[in-house]
Amino acid sequence: AQSLLSLLLGFPAPIILALAINEVRQRAFKRVVQTVSYLPHFISWVIAANIIVTLLASDGLLNKVLVLLHVTNEPIAFFQNGHYFWWIIASSNTWKDMGFNAIMYLAAIASINPELYEAGRVDGGSRWRLMLHITLPSLRPTIVILMILAVGGVLNAGFDQQYLLQNDTILQYSDVIDTYTYRYGLQNSMFSYGAAVGLFKSVVAFMLVLMVNNIAKRVNDQSLF
Repeated sequence: AQSLLSLLLGFPAPIILALAINEVRQRAFKRVVQTVSYLPHFISWVIAANIIVTLLASDGLLNKVLVLLHVTNEPIAFFQNGHYFWWIIASSNTWKDMGFNAIMYLAAIASINPELYEAGRVDGGSRWRLMLHITLPSLRPTIVILMILAVGGVLNAGFDQQYLLQNDTILQYSDVIDTYTYRYGLQNSMFSYGAAVGLFKSVVAFMLVLMVNNIAKRVNDQSLF
């Protein structure tokens, strides 16, 4: 559930961000936005987790804003409800990696032939139509390849963020394969069992890559191999 939710939020976000940055005409502002957007990628999860915990605490900024706007009458215990935790993980993953992943799409956009845009403008195409009929179709191979890789890593829900943000109250919601392997393989000294769990995850990921690659090749004639 956490991986699929992170994929649902995190995969289209860098595409949308790259398209938005590409439409900015002021270079100075574009550079500032791009720099600010990919800086979270270089922040350690230890620091990011502390920021998230402070922000979502009962007396944190988000709860104060929600109470002030009368969205809720009392602070929400975000870290006491497992369903909230899933959205916290998905949102934090998206926030942290969105800007860095957008760099790949910006690089692909930069390689598009400018004559296509000139021909589109001559035909009376607006900026929206140019983006819809030139930019997005040109990004299709990059999107397909990154989608295949993303689906292949769907079991990698993450270890750092899970371990740092989870607690005993929501363990049944926050426990993923990586934290499970750490707990049984290292903390309980069940090394062979932990290795078997890790191997199982790798095999499933490999099968997912093959399956999605085959689907992409049949449907869109674009594939990783």
